[in-house]
Amino acid sequence: MIKQGWFIPILIMAINALAIIVRWRSLPEMLPAHFDLQGNAGGTMPRNVLILYPLIGAAAGLIVYLLARKMPKLQKGLVILASGIGLILLCSVMVTLTAGKMPLFMLAEPVILILTVIAFIICALKSRKTRR
Repeated sequence: MIKQGWFIPILIMAINALAIIVRWRSLPEMLPAHFDLQGNAGGTMPRNVLILYPLIGAAAGLIVYLLARKMPKLQKGLVILASGIGLILLCSVMVTLTAGKMPLFMLAEPVILILTVIAFIICALKSRKTRR
């Protein structure tokens, strides 16, 4: 069951890496960053920083997967947590790749974070009830 559930966060992280790979050659060396809701950049970053997003996602996903192996009762919640982390990182990459012209991605980040935390808490509470 763990293997099937982990398909979703792995797919999200693969899409994240693919989005960067597809656009890599067309990106300037310095990218606008830290956008406000009107799409105005508050700073810049080297494009090489984009490589960190899938790496951070993979590292976080691996840590969460290892936690799930140690705590199988929290498996569903941890799959949700890994998926949420991947989606937040994907939104961050998309904000950068669209140069802030898609504020929907910026608005999605806190929504995904809140929903991920709520879903994880619900799964954790349900797993506590099943232990009793």
